Amino acid sequence: IRITLPADAADGGLSIFEDHNEPGAGPPLHVHHDADEIFTVVSGDYKFICGESIIEAGAGDVVLVPRETPHTFFNSGAGPGHLLVTMRPGGFEGFFKAVAAANLAVPRDMAAIAELAKRYQLEFLGPNPLAM
Repeated sequence: IRITLPADAADGGLSIFEDHNEPGAGPPLHVHHDADEIFTVVSGDYKFICGESIIEAGAGDVVLVPRETPHTFFNSGAGPGHLLVTMRPGGFEGFFKAVAAANLAVPRDMAAIAELAKRYQLEFLGPNPLAM
């Protein structure tokens, strides 16, 4: 994760970060209780779960996940993928900083990560169904 626009640079209205994923990678199914998440696929092929929908997306596609919507993504391509992720309002980038500062990693430290996530209105719902 590389933070490209922290919330404090946008008066808290949004934050933007980059996410690079190897084939077969993606986060657990989760929900943001306080923020919308907008994914722009820079490169690669992805599948997204957004609520009840499965969306296939490639370079140039945009996927909007409204707050309170269970979602995840999965790099379904043969090579690395690159996402530009916008959160509105901003502030969620603090979660990534806190995970890194505590030297936590998925799946090894999932219980500690889930506890930390509560501070950022993030709730994990289970494993990534697209990775099964």
